Amino acid sequence: MDDELELKCTIELMAKPKEVAVDAAKKIISNIEEGGRHLDVSNVEYAEPKLIKDDFYSTYAVFNIKGTIPEIFGFVMDYAPTSIELIKTKEIKVSPPDLQALLNDLAGRLNDMDQKIKIFSGQTILLSRENEELKKKLDKQENHH
Repeated sequence: MDDELELKCTIELMAKPKEVAVDAAKKIISNIEEGGRHLDVSNVEYAEPKLIKDDFYSTYAVFNIKGTIPEIFGFVMDYAPTSIELIKTKEIKVSPPDLQALLNDLAGRLNDMDQKIKIFSGQTILLSRENEELKKKLDKQENHH
């Protein structure tokens, strides 16, 4: 699977305040470039952050990225770009073992995300219950005074 893909990608983010949005976008691109994969990032353009609400700013980075199918696959899973345009249009062949490895990687990452979501959801439910119990205790204390 030595075929390289080249994509044009957009990654959007929201942050507060404006300076943090710009720095966060630059840090994401830096992380992609230095993330241990052999990805070639080029033609990076940063959008001017726009005020959304309550001092939250939205911005995005548009860039080209080049790498092998597994590297690009990992990048997409790790960074979830909001748009992907395939620039290199040469036909790409994937062997059955390589496709199986990609699908197993996808399944593993999705299972990991699912587990994290379930844990987070459970923690949220527990915190909500604790919050309700604390409210009831506070109400009882206020009613006794």
